[in-house]
Amino acid sequence: MENFTDFFKKVEEKWQRIWEEKGVYQPEVDESKPKFFMTVPYPYVSGLLHLGSAYTYTRGDFIARYKRLKGYNVLWPQGWHLTGSPIVSRSYRLKMGDKKIIEDLISDGIPESDFKKLENPEGWAIYFMNLNREAFKKFGYSIDWRRELYTTYLNPWYDKFVKWQYRKLKEKNLITKGSHPVILDSKLKIVIGDHDRPDEYAGISYQEGIIIKFPLENKLGNIEGIFLPCFTLRSETIYGVTNIWINPSGKYVLAKVNSEYWILPNTIILEELRAQKFNVEIIREVSAEELIGKNAINPITKDKIPILPAKFVDIEIGTGIVMSVPSDAPYDYIALLDLTKDQEYSKIAEDCLRKMKPLFRLEGYSEFPARDIVEKLEIKSQEDRDKLEKATKEIYNKEFYNGIAREIYGKYAGKKVFEFKEEFEKEIIEEKIAVRYYTLPIRFVSRYNNKVIVGIVEDQWFLKYSDIEWKKLAHECVDGMFIYPENLKKVFHEYIEWYKDWACTHQKELGSTLPWDEKWTLESLSDSTLYTAFYTIYNLIKKIDPEKIGDDLFDYVFLGKGNKEELIRKYGEIIEEMRREFLYWYPVDIRTSGKDLIGNHFIFYIFHHTAIFPKELWPKGIIINGWVLTDGKKMSKSLGNYVSMKDAYEKYSVDALRFLIAYSGNSGLDDANLELSKVENAERYLMEWYSFCINNYNKGRVSEKLPVDLWFEGVLYEKIKVIEMEYERLNMRNVINSIYDIDNSYKWYIKRCGEPHRDVINKYIIVKSIVLYPIAPHIVSEILERIGLDPLNPSWPYVEEVKDFENLDKREEYIRKIRDDISKILEIIRIEKPKKIKIIVARKEKYRNLKENYFIRNQEEELNILKDAATTISKEFYCDVDIDIEEKSSEEKSKKALPGKPAIIVI
Repeated sequence: MENFTDFFKKVEEKWQRIWEEKGVYQPEVDESKPKFFMTVPYPYVSGLLHLGSAYTYTRGDFIARYKRLKGYNVLWPQGWHLTGSPIVSRSYRLKMGDKKIIEDLISDGIPESDFKKLENPEGWAIYFMNLNREAFKKFGYSIDWRRELYTTYLNPWYDKFVKWQYRKLKEKNLITKGSHPVILDSKLKIVIGDHDRPDEYAGISYQEGIIIKFPLENKLGNIEGIFLPCFTLRSETIYGVTNIWINPSGKYVLAKVNSEYWILPNTIILEELRAQKFNVEIIREVSAEELIGKNAINPITKDKIPILPAKFVDIEIGTGIVMSVPSDAPYDYIALLDLTKDQEYSKIAEDCLRKMKPLFRLEGYSEFPARDIVEKLEIKSQEDRDKLEKATKEIYNKEFYNGIAREIYGKYAGKKVFEFKEEFEKEIIEEKIAVRYYTLPIRFVSRYNNKVIVGIVEDQWFLKYSDIEWKKLAHECVDGMFIYPENLKKVFHEYIEWYKDWACTHQKELGSTLPWDEKWTLESLSDSTLYTAFYTIYNLIKKIDPEKIGDDLFDYVFLGKGNKEELIRKYGEIIEEMRREFLYWYPVDIRTSGKDLIGNHFIFYIFHHTAIFPKELWPKGIIINGWVLTDGKKMSKSLGNYVSMKDAYEKYSVDALRFLIAYSGNSGLDDANLELSKVENAERYLMEWYSFCINNYNKGRVSEKLPVDLWFEGVLYEKIKVIEMEYERLNMRNVINSIYDIDNSYKWYIKRCGEPHRDVINKYIIVKSIVLYPIAPHIVSEILERIGLDPLNPSWPYVEEVKDFENLDKREEYIRKIRDDISKILEIIRIEKPKKIKIIVARKEKYRNLKENYFIRNQEEELNILKDAATTISKEFYCDVDIDIEEKSSEEKSKKALPGKPAIIVI
């Protein structure tokens, strides 16, 4: 392997140097060629990029190189995302001597002598941008580096562009100001977006629900009028509350909240309440024992309900106190069942189960849906978390859309939950039974290492994704796009509907400030929606002093507005050149990335394009891929399977890695499995192909082509069509499998003909090399150069369609079947080395009633096929092969011969 790796690395360095020196991937406007503009969302450079990024970007290179082969003028630019708090937080933690950050840097091979450079956000950003650029070049990505951009005020041209974009949105009344719930760092009180949290928590948003206040029946000490606040997403089920749950291990407090007394857990929840403008003053600690066994009052039904212990209650989520509705909530039902086995609480739990009330009529369920689904899924205890989650989601969704309120609901009886829920909540809030509240479904830490909370931020700026007309445009864009896999269109539409107003500004972060309110910085998802347009002119706009750039430049270049002559006088002819570049390259033909961006970046990308550009410039296509596992496991430093791109290119052949990346998965939501243990196999496969090409090109017979020669040419023609289709969808594993199919067909071809025809083997070498080129461009470039073809401008292979290929293919399949039948016979009669094999063709009259389209039309044809195949069969089984006809055979078995099914006798 070591020699192979050294050889590959020399080849890779050679071709990367040639590509850069000759500017091979620096396309210019060429109206004579069709253009293809493809992009991959720029990565966040808070550290070294890992093989997950390599997977996404290598797939981008596959399609860029494939489209060049197809004759397109391809532009693939690149940028780097510096916006947000992760870089700020990491540089800050390094400066503070954070051991975890220091350990991570050392494990990534960052010299301690460089740490000082990383102690400010700007230094950190530039440092890792440089390292990751080097990794991209080492992986052989065919990027136009003239257009390399990065975000934030550190790039004054990008800063100007983003400010123009937001002034346009404001002009269109798509930005508003107000108070809004956002996810905050509990200590620093800064907004935490997807990039500001560990990757596994990306996409988690706050939940909007209500707190229902259940009065405690008796005083606590000398204080009366105390409430047990229960956060719920299912306020409408209050009629079915049988008890209150608290965590027996939890530490609680009595607190004055605004003008009321509440029992609350002494946890992060107190900070979350304060962040939502509740005044919270702790009066004293309260033990769980003081509460368990006491009664609360249902504020609507006035029923007494006991307070009971439940370990499933998370004292950091919601209010840490939960109302129990066992009729309709599987968790509550199973928790009460568990409690019936507890000697101390069994009678109370049994009483609660007896007091269950039917709330909704739901088709397919009894009066108590929770009980039904617990029994159906065979849920035995609270430990069956996965089943309980599944049951909860199923009941919630079905009841929300199809549950019909029973008579207990008074004026709402007969209505479906979704029809009355909003009005019902408004009513109980007005009656001061409940208050609106926001929390998280799971508590996690920010990249600053502090727990996050939901807070209300005032004077915040929002993108009005709730705007109905804007949503219509976004839906129209999705309808007109190529999205693969196709079933994701529905998901895109659902996300467009789901989005409400989005807080687009944060504070204390790297970024571009909001042009009309500069105390706010645009957050990382909001400054990265339209930059694909900026790529088209970035190589040119850098020639203009950014201080002199005004909105009029962008208005003209991107929207065609303004006085052309005046603008040329102001900026020079370059502004016309920028306009030409933009109109040639735009819109984006394909944008490809991972499934984690479906619910955020891609939706914002669509929204912003529809707001600013005319329909003909809206995005045309998106291809989605899953995440990457390494050797079957999620990549993690703790598991020891975390590999950075830098580690990978230093250790392995890049072409072999690219081959593994291609084989690891197709497009779609399924995660890819990158098996690094198979790098050696990939290297050997590519090395063997290189040697084969060098040793066999222009070799072989030059006689007239045999049917089997034509058959293999037909295989190449058919497989090229399949591979072409799979490349269009980036189904790369299918591409590799089709290449393997070509290999297997070639092996059969050689078995059949002995010596290949020169024209056929040349076609095989060219076809396979070219379809491999997007995957392993370095070694294929070397092959093309060695065999005398153009390595810098290769074209998609052309093979003529073979006449009557279907019958030629059936002919070869027939011969393979004869071979397989012989193998089965040898296995049955247990003969390893036969002396002779007789194959007897059916008599002539048996062919009279064959179907017209049967590939064998008469005895003579079948006889000729078998005579042609006799040498192949003889070599396969190391014995003589006799071909005979039924009319001349004395073998009794010959009478069983049929057209296409000759009799086979082994001696």
